[in-house]
Amino acid sequence: MKLKTLEITGFKSFAERTKIEFMPGITGVVGPNGSGKSNIIEAIRWVMGEQSAKGLRGDKMADVIFGGTSERAPLNRAEVAITFDNTDHYLNSDYSEITITRTLYRNGDSNYQINGVQVRLKDIHELFMDSGLGRESFSIISQGRVESIFSAKPVERRSIIEDVAGVYKYKQNKDKAEKELGDVHDNLTRITDILYELQGRVEPLAQESAKAQDYLTTKASYDQLDQSRIVLELLDWYQEKDELTTKLTTVQDDYDTQQKVVNTKKKGLEKFRQEQIALNEKQQKLQEVLLESIKQVEQLTGEQNLQSERLKNRTETMTDLNNRLTVATERLTSLDETYQTCLQELTDQQAKYTHYQQAIQQATDSHPRTKLAKLNTTIEQVRHDLVAIMQDLTSAKNEQNYLAQENQRSDAESLRLRQRQAKIDQRLADANSLVEEQNQHVDQTEKTLTEAQRSFEELKKKGQELEQQRNTERQAWFTKMEQEQRLSTRLQSLQHLSENYDGYYQGVKNLMKAQQQFEGIQDVIANLISVDDQHRVAIETALGSALQHVVVQNEQAGKSAIQYLAKHRLGRVTFLPQTTIKARQLPDYQIATVQNLPGFVGVASSLVTTAAAYQNIIANLLGTTVVVTDMSAAIPMAKQLKHRVRLVTLDGQIMNAGGSMTGGATRQHGNGLLSQKTEIDQLTKQESELHQATLALEQQVKQIDQQLKEVTEAFNQQQARVLSANEEWQNNKANLQLAKSTLKQVKKEQAALQYDYQLAADSQHKKASVDQNEQSIAELSAQQQKLQQNLDDYLRQRSDLEFEIAQADQQISDFKSAFAKAEATLSSLTTRKKDLLEQKNAEQDQVKTIQRQITDLKQDKNDVQKRLAQQLKDVQQQKMTAEQDLETLKFELQQVQEQYDTTNSELSIIQDTVSEMLTKISQYNGRLGELRSSINTNEQLLETTYDTSFEFAKSEMLNLDIATIRTKLKLLKQGLDEIGHVNLNAIDEYKTVKERYDFLTQQKQDLIAAKDNLQETMSEMDTEVITRFQSTFDAIAEQFAKIFVKMFGGGQASLVLTDPEHLLTTGIDIKAQPPGKKFQQMSLLSGGEKALTAISLLFAILAVRPVPFAILDETEAALDEANVDRFARYLHEVNHRTQFIVITHRKGTMTEADVLYGVTMQEPGVSTMVSVNLTDLDETLVEN
Repeated sequence: MKLKTLEITGFKSFAERTKIEFMPGITGVVGPNGSGKSNIIEAIRWVMGEQSAKGLRGDKMADVIFGGTSERAPLNRAEVAITFDNTDHYLNSDYSEITITRTLYRNGDSNYQINGVQVRLKDIHELFMDSGLGRESFSIISQGRVESIFSAKPVERRSIIEDVAGVYKYKQNKDKAEKELGDVHDNLTRITDILYELQGRVEPLAQESAKAQDYLTTKASYDQLDQSRIVLELLDWYQEKDELTTKLTTVQDDYDTQQKVVNTKKKGLEKFRQEQIALNEKQQKLQEVLLESIKQVEQLTGEQNLQSERLKNRTETMTDLNNRLTVATERLTSLDETYQTCLQELTDQQAKYTHYQQAIQQATDSHPRTKLAKLNTTIEQVRHDLVAIMQDLTSAKNEQNYLAQENQRSDAESLRLRQRQAKIDQRLADANSLVEEQNQHVDQTEKTLTEAQRSFEELKKKGQELEQQRNTERQAWFTKMEQEQRLSTRLQSLQHLSENYDGYYQGVKNLMKAQQQFEGIQDVIANLISVDDQHRVAIETALGSALQHVVVQNEQAGKSAIQYLAKHRLGRVTFLPQTTIKARQLPDYQIATVQNLPGFVGVASSLVTTAAAYQNIIANLLGTTVVVTDMSAAIPMAKQLKHRVRLVTLDGQIMNAGGSMTGGATRQHGNGLLSQKTEIDQLTKQESELHQATLALEQQVKQIDQQLKEVTEAFNQQQARVLSANEEWQNNKANLQLAKSTLKQVKKEQAALQYDYQLAADSQHKKASVDQNEQSIAELSAQQQKLQQNLDDYLRQRSDLEFEIAQADQQISDFKSAFAKAEATLSSLTTRKKDLLEQKNAEQDQVKTIQRQITDLKQDKNDVQKRLAQQLKDVQQQKMTAEQDLETLKFELQQVQEQYDTTNSELSIIQDTVSEMLTKISQYNGRLGELRSSINTNEQLLETTYDTSFEFAKSEMLNLDIATIRTKLKLLKQGLDEIGHVNLNAIDEYKTVKERYDFLTQQKQDLIAAKDNLQETMSEMDTEVITRFQSTFDAIAEQFAKIFVKMFGGGQASLVLTDPEHLLTTGIDIKAQPPGKKFQQMSLLSGGEKALTAISLLFAILAVRPVPFAILDETEAALDEANVDRFARYLHEVNHRTQFIVITHRKGTMTEADVLYGVTMQEPGVSTMVSVNLTDLDETLVEN
């Protein structure tokens, strides 16, 4: 494989499209510093997938796009295309020629292409994978790479050998295996801890399981008798309930009848009240009319007096009004004339305003600047075409030189080619026959192998999926078990505290520990109730120390316990006998009061859940306490209740009966007895849920293990079939390969012959192409001259157009100045017009007022007096009518009030009767409520405790009376008490724990096996790394010793392992003895000697792992002339196997190059290329 061409467009300093053709051998790139030589190397790295902007000497990737100069605008994209000759298929591709293109736009968009087809960056990396090429391979060697070798530490140099040896993937796999080994170790530790815990549970659970079996037998008999007792009690309560319901219905009907009468009376009262409202409104209106009439009488009387006074001065008033009228009329005429003059001026100024506005618009529309933009576009296009023509002209001239050289080498080959043709044809026929025969054998065995491999891969994939699924499920299972273990430990700790009554008073604690010695002791209040979490603090506060009161069946049980405590001086305890303590509750009117107040939560006893046997006790303790949201609600509620009820807030503050308040907080808030009990209940529920989840995951792991075992057996059988089929296929394939090799060799010879024929034919064709190319050069030169002339003409047009633009800008500026003056004058005249119009309207109103006053004075005196007298008479009549209507309304209001009082008295009598009925209804409902509660409690007891219905229990009821049933229940209860506490879950728990213990034991064995397997795998990978590293190191060391002698012209050098006993961690040191010096460490050499030694090592690596081409970026910069010559000669010696592209400043390297490219900057900031074929130049010089 060879590097053919590199095309650069817009990349860094290569603003124009530049194509570099690489010939076999050594290609040199020269040029002054800063001309852009290194940009060629960076373009190659970039197109091959470089992603680091800093590695390309930039801050961001967009910096690789040509950024512009003082004479050139920046470009919007960069594009590089590199072409490889892949006829030997060195790269894993079917194409014989591969072109990779990378494009980057300034907005950040980019794309990659292979032979014009858009691909991903990953596809580019995969193309170069394991080829020795790529962004960071040894195919690109810079001066920095050389420096890194001699300045690196021995351990750092190790990575160079590892890269060549290809052990990176093994190191990655080892890291992955170490991580898996850590996970296995963690899981093994976790499962060992769990097994240790389970081991101590198996034997005790076996004993508890047997005890639980005895308990279940006795409990079944007890439950059957208890169900019969419940049914008999329910039958009695049902009968009483029916009788009370009948009485309640009768009283309710009477109540409904009287309630209708009450409603009728209330409607009558409402009717009278509405009539009163209507009459009052009418009375108010009449009073307003009367008041208005009185005002009008006073006004008309005053007006009569005023009119008489005005007639006395009639002559003088008339004269004054006439004078005022004359002056106002003259002033109005003057204002009208001034207004008309202003209108005319405004019209003239409006015309000027419109004229200048149109002039500005016309000048703007016809502005020559629009022509300038089009002309600039045309100039840029002509410049672009001119550059393209110049590039094509340069390419055509280079092609002309090449064709002239090729025409000299075409005649001598024809005779030799015809002689080889006959021999190759016979060998080709024999080889084709053999390949056809072997192909049939390979196809048959390959079909068998493919089918076996397909089944093998399916089983392998299924096994991997199951293995991954098992690891995932097992990890989740281990995690759940760890969570369950932590939660169980916390729960056991709390249960231990609860069983030992930690946190209780000393007397309560001592008594409850000795509870079994007494009959009739039930439990402490804290253990007999359940409370929602939101009400817990309030109930805990309300009960206070009562949480530690002990409930006993009767006074005798309490007496025995007190004697025991007193005798042994064990403390004091408060007892609550069930036979003595009665329920307490708030009166109905108080409950009705608080229920409608804001902040009411409930009566404390209703917020607590307890067994029916303890409801009276709970009602006694909490029945008269009300729970509210906060103190803001408690204070007004206490006032409504006249401070007769105790109130407790949800956060534990107290408003005591009588008005005192208790509140605040302690640091141990949340650690009370109810909090502890609530936490135990919550943890018990969480433990159950977590245990079920753990068991479910455990079952899934078991199922996956079984499936994995079956798949593994099938996989092993199929693997044996694949190996057998593969062996047969390999044998046939080897025979076919041998036949194909023979055929390929013959075809290569035939292809070489055809290629030689083609070369000869091409040479003849090239002779004819010389004249055609000469004609193309002439045409391109003519096009270049024409485009240059057009460009000069357009530039002159642009200069003239810029002068016209300046004149047009000045004209528009003058128009805008005149327009601004006209606009200001127009605004002033508009304001003046508005002021004159307002003055004119005011004078017109003044004239009309004076004229009306004159008219009133001219009217006859008698007519005015008559009019005023008639108006006064009418108003006085209206006043008398209003006074009469008011008297009538007062009488009607009195009658309606009497009717309202009579109806209200009758309503009070009826309401007393209704109140008595309500009392009876309340009593009946109270008893019915008690019956319903008892019935509901027993029915729920049947449903919740015995999971049955009343009908079914009745059908299964024993044929015994209630007294006999209660006697037998007492005996069975004693039997259950003798059995004592049992764990009913012990039976299933023992079975589950035993199965789990056995399963976890198996899992532990699997983890131990997995651990051993991972350690063995890691050991095998270490062995492979050591083997590869040792062989690669030996090969490179051998080549390094040879190449060092060539590069230095003598001396000796070697690569030395710093720790040969530990090949996985050893570093690499370099020892060298240049001619005339002693054998010493590399660090003691001079700078030039270090550089040449490092170059020798790089060449040794290339010798061990050859690459199709290598790019050297000023690698020999630190060498003197003699060493440069040896460096260049070595390149010349090995360029038959590796194509070299060398960026250099050194004469010795240039001398050995076959082709030289010069990079210059004729235009600042823009790189251009010039090429010289030194081989052809040497031949030309020899001929001359």
